[in-house]
Amino acid sequence: MALAKTKPGAIDYASSGNGTSPHLSGELFNLMAGVKLSHVPYKGSSQAMTDVLSGLVPVMFAPASTALPHIQSGALKALAVTSAQRSAIAPKLPTISESGLSGYETSVWFGVLAPQATPRDIQDKLSQAINQSITTPEVKQQLLSQGIDALGGSRADFAKYMATETDKWEKLIKASGAKFD
Repeated sequence: MALAKTKPGAIDYASSGNGTSPHLSGELFNLMAGVKLSHVPYKGSSQAMTDVLSGLVPVMFAPASTALPHIQSGALKALAVTSAQRSAIAPKLPTISESGLSGYETSVWFGVLAPQATPRDIQDKLSQAINQSITTPEVKQQLLSQGIDALGGSRADFAKYMATETDKWEKLIKASGAKFD
C-alpha cells in the first residue's frame, strides 16, 4: 500500500478479465486503500498468471486454485489472503485486513439454490444433506485441495450473505467506475 501510494497508476495488477472476482478485488483494494493500481484484464486466470510468473505484471488477486501450485513451488510469493479469516490451506498467511487494510474482504463463494416453488421440507433436506457432506473428510479434502474453505450454514444466513454481497459489489462497481466488456 505504501509503494502504491507513491506511484499512483504505475503498478499494474492482472486479473482473469473485466468484471471477474479478481478484477473487483483489485478495485476494492484501490478504493479502500486510497491507491490506484492499474487493471490489466486477461482472458482467463492462466494467461494472467503466466505474465505474473514472468514478471511482466507484478501483482494479481488470484484464486487460490490458480496461485497455490506456484506458491508451493516457490515461484510466487503470497502476500495475503482476501478472505475475512485466514485460510485453512495457508494458516500462517495473514488476511489483507490483518495486514493493515481493516475490513477488506473478498472471496469467491458458491452456494446451492433451488427453484422458489421447491417445498420447504425438500429445501430443509437439501440444506441438511449439503451441510453434512461438507464436513466429511473426503469432501473437505477435495475442497481444501482447491483452496476452498467450506462454511455451510442455514438458508437464512446464506440469503442474508447473498444480499449483503450484492449490495457491496453494486456500490463498489458504481464508486470505482469499473468497466465491463
